[in-house]
Amino acid sequence: MKKKSKKNKKKLLILRLVFVFFLVVSNTFAWFIYITRVDNSVNVHVKSWDVTFQSGEHEISNNVVVDIENLYPGMADFNYEIKAFNRSEVSATLSYTILEARIFEDEYVTVEGRELNGDDPVATDLTSAQLETKLRTEYPFTIRITLSSDTIDSENGNELFTLGAVWPYESGDDELDTEWGIRAATYKKQHPTLQSITLKIRLDITQNQD
Repeated sequence: MKKKSKKNKKKLLILRLVFVFFLVVSNTFAWFIYITRVDNSVNVHVKSWDVTFQSGEHEISNNVVVDIENLYPGMADFNYEIKAFNRSEVSATLSYTILEARIFEDEYVTVEGRELNGDDPVATDLTSAQLETKLRTEYPFTIRITLSSDTIDSENGNELFTLGAVWPYESGDDELDTEWGIRAATYKKQHPTLQSITLKIRLDITQNQD
């Protein structure tokens, strides 16, 4: 009986060793498959991202300050342009945000401008879109911002940001013409070295998910 018991124990030990061997081998194989799959999954192509802004012949940052030196009735039309270039492998979206504006002695900071500076907006703040509408519609002069397109093609695509200002001799509103004509002349007399208008604008280019 004792010999039979020893034989059974020996067989059981052998079976256990065989089981452990196959368990180790199968786990090792599974780990090899897992590593192979991980290696394959991270081997992807990262698309290039190369965008720039250019004013005239000079490359500039996306934080833009536009000055209009002397704004008055009958002035020559003012025009300022920035080219946005996209040399990436994916198309991009072009946008802008007005952060601050000074119209003679009137100063504005937009909601977005305060938030960018880490400040809380105040009740009288306008959004960038609201201030843009005000500049375009509430004065005898017109300040207009346009984009040739809000989408820039990949591989050397480019689009144009334009800020223009127009102040005809007669806007069609005699009261506004008189009020702002006097304010423009008075401001320039009191501050001959300052710009009549200053706008701070941020340009943004974001990658599209092509």
